[in-house]
Amino acid sequence: MQNYNLVLTLGVGSLLAFFLFFVFYKVIHWSGKMSSLATAALMLLIYMPLAITHWAGIDVFAIHFAFFMMIPYGLGIITGVHAERRHLEGEDSVKKGMHWIPGMIIVFFIVLATVDSFIISSATGGLESGLSKLLLPKPASKEISENISSQFTGAVSNNLQDEEKQFDKYVIKLKAQRQRGWKIGGGWVKPKPLMNTDVVFRLSANDKYGNPIMGAATTVEFRRSSDRKVDIHYTMKEEGKGIYTTEVNLPLAGCWMMKIHVIKNGNDHEVKGETEISTMVDGKLHTPECIDGEPDVDEKRAR
Repeated sequence: MQNYNLVLTLGVGSLLAFFLFFVFYKVIHWSGKMSSLATAALMLLIYMPLAITHWAGIDVFAIHFAFFMMIPYGLGIITGVHAERRHLEGEDSVKKGMHWIPGMIIVFFIVLATVDSFIISSATGGLESGLSKLLLPKPASKEISENISSQFTGAVSNNLQDEEKQFDKYVIKLKAQRQRGWKIGGGWVKPKPLMNTDVVFRLSANDKYGNPIMGAATTVEFRRSSDRKVDIHYTMKEEGKGIYTTEVNLPLAGCWMMKIHVIKNGNDHEVKGETEISTMVDGKLHTPECIDGEPDVDEKRAR
């Protein structure tokens, strides 16, 4: 959950499930099946409101739900088998206490819950600085090491699966855009823009007959797939006939995804592309290149 430590919630929740089961089984003297059902129901009653009010994704919910249901279910099976043996073989023939094999299974699942919660926490929130230095490869230089992020946000360049219901509208809009035939060009004024440096980004907008599109509302958005917290949006100013500019300052080197919107008379023309931002490494200009991914409609590389 976003406002909680995943290792803490999963670990404490698993221990609570064990505790509740043995309270029902040993203290109240319910059967193993009844204790299992009561523990599962109580864990759901505790967890579901927290999951709903602090939703962090289906993966986080799934791992909590699985362990909170699996623990009482497993304990119910173990105690049920133990009670059945006592019934069939007699009280004296069955040793009291838990056999070491079920105990090892319980320990295994506790360790598994801890490891899984650590992996999910690291993927969503990133590693701490100490662990990051210990586990990740050594960076090529100090400039690069200051910008390394070990978290995965799940961001993708064209996240259409989150807009499935709007896909038909997207296709209609794309068809109208192709028929409109606007030509959007341009890019950086400097051939190798540097990170943390103000660089002019210029666009030219013309209709399909080559006439400049004047008075349009033009914006450009730069997105970073590795860290959406640094995504930035700029509103461009018109300098001349169909020419729009803005000063851009991007904090990270490497590949950035771009989304350009030119809006005029209710027509929204969208262009997507990629661009690379350079950095100085040991006094030399270094430009990490974009890696070609899945082809995008009307996608052009702007460098």
